Amino acid sequence: MSSRNLLDAPTAARYRDVFHRFARVEAPDLASPLYAELSYGISLDRELLEIAAQKRRRQPAPNMLFASVQYLLLSGGRYREHPLAAHYPIVSGEDRPMEPAFPAFRDFCLSHADEIVELVRAHRTQTNVVRRCTCLLPAFSIVQRESERPLALIDVGASAGLNLNVDRYRYRYLRGGREETVWGRPEATVALEAELLGRGAMPELSDELAIEFRGGIDVNPIDLRNEDELLWLRALIWPEHVERHQRLIDAAAELRRSPVDLRGGDAVELLPEVIADAPPEAALTVYATVALYQIPAEGRERIFRTLAQTSRDRPVWLVTLELRMEDVEEVQMPSLSITRFANGAAERQVLAKSSPHGWWIEWAA
Repeated sequence: MSSRNLLDAPTAARYRDVFHRFARVEAPDLASPLYAELSYGISLDRELLEIAAQKRRRQPAPNMLFASVQYLLLSGGRYREHPLAAHYPIVSGEDRPMEPAFPAFRDFCLSHADEIVELVRAHRTQTNVVRRCTCLLPAFSIVQRESERPLALIDVGASAGLNLNVDRYRYRYLRGGREETVWGRPEATVALEAELLGRGAMPELSDELAIEFRGGIDVNPIDLRNEDELLWLRALIWPEHVERHQRLIDAAAELRRSPVDLRGGDAVELLPEVIADAPPEAALTVYATVALYQIPAEGRERIFRTLAQTSRDRPVWLVTLELRMEDVEEVQMPSLSITRFANGAAERQVLAKSSPHGWWIEWAA
């Protein structure tokens, strides 16, 4: 395996802690027993930690290593012949065998270390989790109600732009397993669900979400007409979440029917250009879903200054489903918030806590 450097003791300890926390908290919370088992094994394995450490700065090491391995398995051929494939239902088409997966995972990683390192170094976590739209829909309804205007949406960290089609999906919101609210076209091919937790009430949904402009910015926009790029997005889906693969494929098909304006480059530099293209009569709504943590602090400050400056001419709403920025390696649940910019000033309101994948939402009282 080629590597940039061997891990010194403090760095190895930090990566060990990252994988140990992933095994104890994040993988169980997101219903992945496989990743919980593998993460614990990796936390004790110096060779696998060195492979994971090849990831780009500000990229989560567990997600990048696991996605790279699953990408190879989904690619088929000789990779699918390895015993590890039996532990991935989306690859094998069968339930997992009743045996530990870590020995096969370790063998796979060491046997294909060069390919995995190349993927870890080259890629980013661009998941485009469509289910996060269950959080965006109520927030956008708030903006439309306050502005009494159609929306101009700008997605910062848009990946493939799937969440820009938020109004073209069908939604069910449950409480205690019982249906509380439904929204969207019955004929929609992409159906999304979220469980409502706590005592807080979900904001009232607009009868119809009017969207006049859809623009996305990403440093590396995903073109889902490219089978390899679609495969990488699928590789970022966790192994047990088999239904998410079909949802991603259906959302990609919807995007081909209803394309959006995606632009490649640094969001800090491109945001003013996209804002200038947004219709002036629409409610300017910039949003990000678990993406801002990948932008350095100085860049995030420039984005906020751009929005504040823009608000001297027109109101701006910033909707974020984001992690705390202090420590992206720490396992966290994101917060959904809305920041209103007007006359150069900003006021932030936290709306809810949410699962990173939009499975549940706990609205503020």
